[in-house]
Amino acid sequence: MLTQVAAGRVFDYSHSVGRGAQSGMGFNQPVAAALGAGDTVYVLNRGIEGISNVPWNRIGYGARVSITTIGSKPGDEEYLGEFGKYGSGDGEFIWGSGIAVDSAEKIYVSDEWLNQVTVYDKSGKFLGKWSALDKADGLPHGTASMVMDADENIFLTDSRSHQVRKFSKDGKFLGSWGQFGEGNGQFNSPWGITLDNQGFVYVADHKNHRVQKLTPDGQWVATFGSYGTRRGQMVRPTGVAVDPDGDVYVCDWSDNGWHPGRVHVFDSSGKFIISLIGDAQQLSKWAQMTVDANLDYLRARRRVPTTEPEWRFALPTGLTFDPVKRRLLVVDNQRSRLQIYNKPTDYMAPQLNL
Repeated sequence: MLTQVAAGRVFDYSHSVGRGAQSGMGFNQPVAAALGAGDTVYVLNRGIEGISNVPWNRIGYGARVSITTIGSKPGDEEYLGEFGKYGSGDGEFIWGSGIAVDSAEKIYVSDEWLNQVTVYDKSGKFLGKWSALDKADGLPHGTASMVMDADENIFLTDSRSHQVRKFSKDGKFLGSWGQFGEGNGQFNSPWGITLDNQGFVYVADHKNHRVQKLTPDGQWVATFGSYGTRRGQMVRPTGVAVDPDGDVYVCDWSDNGWHPGRVHVFDSSGKFIISLIGDAQQLSKWAQMTVDANLDYLRARRRVPTTEPEWRFALPTGLTFDPVKRRLLVVDNQRSRLQIYNKPTDYMAPQLNL
């Protein structure tokens, strides 16, 4: 269904943006996206690329950030360029895992392998980097997702030490909380993280198959979801977002079975509302350009029994809600695209005899 109505809410599929790309226009297995000024969106890629001019042990990593504008209508998008590359030098990263943008449109990228945050200006110029760790504590570390609060401090999840750490945006350590476990306020490989308008923190507790809502200092408030494949249940959630209405969106990564990925929607109390499964019935503008330019692609698409599997999410990894345009951007990892859903407030369904 392109438009779904549930509990007084409307989720209206708009269009998809992106396609796989070795280089140039497109995304490559994106893992996160962040909103910039106006229509600008920064997309963090972590895909596989065949790179011939690097050592053999570096081939296969597509570490970069794509800059694109995304208008309100299909076809309005424009690819503006990219920055970053695989490596451990200045301006480079290895396993990009999270991305955030501050009020000056500086871009912050977390690195799961190097456990650091790299900072760029809006054109992609390297500005600096800092450690995402407090100190050598003897624990394994894997810096995952990130979010910036109203004071422009940064919260980072760590999927290996099972913690959340807080830093100023220039890298000063401000505190940490969390530990391994299944109890309230404990984590098992936390990944996605976001904040609501009241400053509460939401963490996608990946291997505990839930989302936890906590205070900024780590006190447990509520739990969303549970393990399973039924309505409102999830398997290894990876991303979480909250809209201005308080509704919570969760990337349910995959159960390796019937569901290759979904996005669950809950109200602010944790009540399940609806699940989105992906509705990209039309190719994105860039993907359509590729098909139109290659007769073999076009013929192959016309021979398949149905293109429905292509519509659906394939391992959705992250998401963000645009409060100005009231739309949800879902990072559809294996399809190398964003799927976009509007959440209109003035939707009316007239009675028609069809």
